[in-house]
Amino acid sequence: MAMRLVAVQMRIETHDYRSVEAFRERVFGVMRAIRQRVPKDPVLVVFPEDVGLGLVFTQDYERVRTSKTMVEAGFRLMEKYRPQPPDSEETVSFPMMVRRLLITLSPFVERVYHQVFSEAAKQFQAWVVGGSAPIAQGECVYNVCYTYNPAGERVLIQRKINLVPLEQELGLNLCSAPRELPVVETPAGKLGVLICLDGFQHDLLAQLVRQGARLVAMPSFNPLPWTPEQAQGWEAGLWEGVQKHRGVIGINPMGVGQLFDVMAEGRSSIVAHKSETPDKSGYLCRAQTKDQEEILVW
Repeated sequence: MAMRLVAVQMRIETHDYRSVEAFRERVFGVMRAIRQRVPKDPVLVVFPEDVGLGLVFTQDYERVRTSKTMVEAGFRLMEKYRPQPPDSEETVSFPMMVRRLLITLSPFVERVYHQVFSEAAKQFQAWVVGGSAPIAQGECVYNVCYTYNPAGERVLIQRKINLVPLEQELGLNLCSAPRELPVVETPAGKLGVLICLDGFQHDLLAQLVRQGARLVAMPSFNPLPWTPEQAQGWEAGLWEGVQKHRGVIGINPMGVGQLFDVMAEGRSSIVAHKSETPDKSGYLCRAQTKDQEEILVW
């Protein structure tokens, strides 16, 4: 069965997270636009990394909305929730307070993230890779991606293994996940997920291929200007990786826009081995812009 592949270059703005309803409508608006272009065919839709990060601020949007930076918004949340380490004798550091805050907010973030993408997959009869969100498991918070089938069932959970500075101790203080890479069967073959920096680790891609993956989703968020050097460096990721594996298609949506002071740019793409692309470039399709919302369909 044929299946259309979609990479959502979603433009994220702080006000998209002002309420659960606003976030839901934002996601459903993208899905409606996709179904206008692909009315009936089976479809795999991949959203960008960190699409669920802004849900951390949703319950307290009025408290944080005038913050100039994400750090300032975080401090405003800490003033309300006063996160403390589980052991009262433990020294309270800024990274620990960030971790405890995310653990406190995780049940809400996970519930909304799951419900919205599950409903979207079911209503629009699509396979959906829901970008990612910060979700706690015990005393760790991971950058987690959920994937859904057209029945709205969560069929794959992938945690990010390699973290960028924004996610490390002086940033969100997330935990690095073990090297577990599940795959799930879709109408177009087995699908695996590599979250952003993980897609630059070609041994992880090879691990998915050994498990039979023929589709690899790489939800990404690049919090840096999209300079020529960035663009060239990005080709060392999924584009370069699939050149080693004929028959594998990579879907790399990138988040663009701004969440408080954190700005993201990038050009989304759907890639394959050069010999399997019409112009021998390795790109099946590629975004035209680095900072505007685009929907790529192959």
